[in-house]
Amino acid sequence: MTASKKDYLFYGIVIAFAGFFLMSTTQIHSANKTTILGPKAWPSIILILMLILAIMGIIKTFITTKKAAAAQLEKLNETEEPEKRIFNIPMSLISILSIILYSVGLYIFGFIISSILFLYLLTQVLGARKQLVIILVSVILTVFFVWLFSIVLKVPLPRGIGIFREFSLLFY
Repeated sequence: MTASKKDYLFYGIVIAFAGFFLMSTTQIHSANKTTILGPKAWPSIILILMLILAIMGIIKTFITTKKAAAAQLEKLNETEEPEKRIFNIPMSLISILSIILYSVGLYIFGFIISSILFLYLLTQVLGARKQLVIILVSVILTVFFVWLFSIVLKVPLPRGIGIFREFSLLFY
């Protein structure tokens, strides 16, 4: 299956998902009509944005497929770079496994430590080489998300267990 077919399949699934749940949001009833944005406003907004982005993705895939076909006619002799692999495991599978490990790490180590490690290791695996930049980006993004969710939005983040919980309590 070519990359463009995978993209079309992905965007089709996103459209079906968003369309189904957008139809389901019509069944949400609001008991309190005093607010401008009721309980079905945010899901509707997000699902409509998903539909718009999926349609834009289909258009972009169509355009890039046409450009790639034209470029392929010009460069018949150029070879295609193989998919990047680590220990003969495709990068897509490594990314999925790292997200699963991150989810488990959130419970054990808490948000701060898990996020810094996750961002650091994932950028390493994806090919970034400047250690200082990787560390700074990992720490800055984690600090930003802790500030945004725990302080601004008052959303509780996972704190971890044991000593990791005590560490998290220092920050949020």
